[in-house]
Amino acid sequence: MKKHFRMILDIAMVVLLPMLMAYSLIGETFHEVIGSVIFVLFIIHNILNRKWYRSIFASKHARNIFQICLNLFLFVFMILQPVSGILMSKHLYAFLPTLPVTAQLRSIHMILAYWGYVMLCVHAGTHLVAPLKKLVRKSQKGFAAFCVIFVCISVYGFVAWIRRGFPGYMSGRTMFAFFDLSEPRVFFFLDYIAIMVLFMMAGCLIMYLLRKKSAKRGSVK
Repeated sequence: MKKHFRMILDIAMVVLLPMLMAYSLIGETFHEVIGSVIFVLFIIHNILNRKWYRSIFASKHARNIFQICLNLFLFVFMILQPVSGILMSKHLYAFLPTLPVTAQLRSIHMILAYWGYVMLCVHAGTHLVAPLKKLVRKSQKGFAAFCVIFVCISVYGFVAWIRRGFPGYMSGRTMFAFFDLSEPRVFFFLDYIAIMVLFMMAGCLIMYLLRKKSAKRGSVK
């Protein structure tokens, strides 16, 4: 039951994430609602996985060090991002006092949003290694088809990552997000889903290579 709840929770976060990035396309109020929901889901996710924090220093394998660094950075980003958003809120949290540093908060919030999107996707991808191993054992053809499909999506995701301005947003060179309001919403979401797949596959590949490296070292010893 707990395992299924975790899965539903994680799927909900993945589904809501591209919607959160739409911002102007979905309206500020809806953006704040989705942001608040994801923040609550993130807190619940961490509570359910609290045992992981107790075993942070239990292993010195490269894969564990990578996961620790990724998760800790992600945790900081996922706290600072909603806090900066709440402080700028014009709707759900409008009762809070207006700060004189709204422009700076907007810049910080945007950088955190795009970095957070990428890091959440990489984080999700690190948990795909085990399911894909099961797929390999169950069906070689199914795994081959999965690889072809998701490699193609990832290639398109990289193009979308460039076209949607992620490098500029993540580096802080672009300080205002651009949305083409004449563009059909479906194109926006397809691009962001492709970007999600790109970084999920990157996280999966990194974790696979680190596991393989750790296994080789173990066999040498």
